[in-house]
Amino acid sequence: MIQHIFFDIGNVLIHIHPERCVQYWADSADLSLDEIETAFSDEVHHAYETGQLTDYEFFTAFKDGLPQPCCLKESDFWRGWQKLLGKETAVSGMMESLSADYKIWLLSNTNPRHIRDEIELRYRFPQHIDGAIYSFDAESRKPDRAIYDYALRVSGASASASLFIDDLKENIDMAKSLGWAGIHYQDMDQLKIELNTLGIHTQKLETAL
Repeated sequence: MIQHIFFDIGNVLIHIHPERCVQYWADSADLSLDEIETAFSDEVHHAYETGQLTDYEFFTAFKDGLPQPCCLKESDFWRGWQKLLGKETAVSGMMESLSADYKIWLLSNTNPRHIRDEIELRYRFPQHIDGAIYSFDAESRKPDRAIYDYALRVSGASASASLFIDDLKENIDMAKSLGWAGIHYQDMDQLKIELNTLGIHTQKLETAL
């Protein structure tokens, strides 16, 4: 029986707009979109999301990767970073109703800047959670096994009583390989069908959507 439901944030609870972020940086630095995208290193992003870099170190690592000399200001970098996050999705409207019957947790590859300055201030869904597992605290990112083990340890949940909802299949595949239930989120209709299959009936959630 499912007792804990873990939600990814990006593209599940809120819309993500990387194109807005890249465009803002390109305009601010007077560079092309290709130059911005080339400079955005997956390795540096991984280090930031696993707590290995401070906010300032993340900014400087990105700026150093741009064509030099570069006029990108730190303030413009963070304004662009804010533009990555969009509005809440319909899924977030489920949180309050689900929290009456289940322990609700976040499980997200993310960074302290987005959590501190955006998620905790702009959105409603954090009001309806029991806790959150963030990659920068866990020092690991999905789909690494370590973050799933960390999530169970911190939440006190068991894998067999846990459901994870994420928009990336590889993250769900890892959860399932560890004994969790998982839903690869694609759209609301598909999510409601799969929740019903797991015995999580969505009829009473309709008013929240």
